[in-house]
Amino acid sequence: MQKSFFVFLLLFGISVSAFAQRISYPQLVQRTERPTFFIDDLSLPGENGKTNLVFTFRFNNNFIPFRKLPVQHTFNAPEDAGFYSTLRLNTEIFEGKLKRRGEPAVNSVSRDVWADTVYTSTFEETQSADQYASGVLSVNLDPGNYHYIFQLSMLQEKNERSTQRRNIKIENLREKETGEVYLLKKVENRDIELNLQLMNMADNVPFGDDFTTLIRIPEYEEGAEYQLKINRAREVRDDTTTGAEIYTYSLKPAEIHAQSTVKLASSEEPSLSLTKGNHPYTYALVSVPGSTLENAFYQMTLHKNGSEDALATGYFRSYWPDMPASLYNLNIAIEHLKFIASEKQIEQIDKGNRKEKEEKFRAFWGQRDPTPNTVYNELMAEYYRRIDYAFKEFGSQENPMGHESDQGEVYIKFGPPNSKERVFPPGGTTREVWKYPNRSFVFEATTGFGDFKLVGTK
Repeated sequence: MQKSFFVFLLLFGISVSAFAQRISYPQLVQRTERPTFFIDDLSLPGENGKTNLVFTFRFNNNFIPFRKLPVQHTFNAPEDAGFYSTLRLNTEIFEGKLKRRGEPAVNSVSRDVWADTVYTSTFEETQSADQYASGVLSVNLDPGNYHYIFQLSMLQEKNERSTQRRNIKIENLREKETGEVYLLKKVENRDIELNLQLMNMADNVPFGDDFTTLIRIPEYEEGAEYQLKINRAREVRDDTTTGAEIYTYSLKPAEIHAQSTVKLASSEEPSLSLTKGNHPYTYALVSVPGSTLENAFYQMTLHKNGSEDALATGYFRSYWPDMPASLYNLNIAIEHLKFIASEKQIEQIDKGNRKEKEEKFRAFWGQRDPTPNTVYNELMAEYYRRIDYAFKEFGSQENPMGHESDQGEVYIKFGPPNSKERVFPPGGTTREVWKYPNRSFVFEATTGFGDFKLVGTK
């Protein structure tokens, strides 16, 4: 796998950078709401000694601009469709490395296009990060240096959005001394082959989920033993420094597929097919316990026992796509404990350097983790999700910090009420009653612009 990337709506072609430490909570919310799409490039065995360069991509619905489907239309749309969008992605590949400014253009060796029309039933689906459109573009290339560019248009835009040109080196996989690493979402047995659904999230795997990896083993030795290792890594460009070893696993013979090859599979989702037979490659298909890995960046390497040299190297991020905004900044996450912790507790957690603060913060939530044997803390996630919801739902012109309003604080502590009732007394002030199984909260409008003050409980 070559260097992959995923990009933000307004930063097409620019990889994600870490959040700054000095930032306000509203700024964090704004940044985490930026929709994304993912693009990855893979190298697969090609035909006639060539290498198949494959681009996979995924456009989340919240990235795509939708329009309401007209009553009279000519689209071949599903019966329940209410909204639609059109997508078109072009790629062009050029010979050689990027030329300096002013030098003549190089030869174009490939142009390809992918297009699709996407439909949703409801407006809510148009805003979803869980629903998406995906596809692939591929070309067989001779080994050598190339560069490429993408152009994207949506809803038949006249002006396409273009990425910067990027260099890529295509190698002869039969001679390449290091193997490729592919991240997989699902593995299915199909007659004489395995169907391998690609993760299709660039170098990301869902936080809290196990996953599978496919690794080509160069110069495979039958009878030799192989190990998979996972280390923490720094997410800095061109920095190969690794941290502590997190996981080591000795491969079983059944996980090694000798005399095999992989190619693009015909499937709705970007997938590979692994076929055994008289083929020149060997692949390892290994399950990875992603549910035990923290939300961080990792290096994965394959070794032959007794050797420190890596036969294959890949990087991945345990990626939490809907991570609550507060958790992107330790100081803000600690500050927002104020709804459930005393000032003294918060002062204690907030003392010391960053490492000490993080350890105390983890310990606070570790004591409250309903599933301590997994890395995902459901209670912590739900708490900070409630803060995000309260910020957006209960803010107003008078008080934009909705999580600090009376309704916001009740929602954070007790969650959504079983029912809400608005009362409009003649000549009186509007009231809203939130009913829970064992109590009710009564709020009274203060300005007429969505501000409610807690005036009593029942």
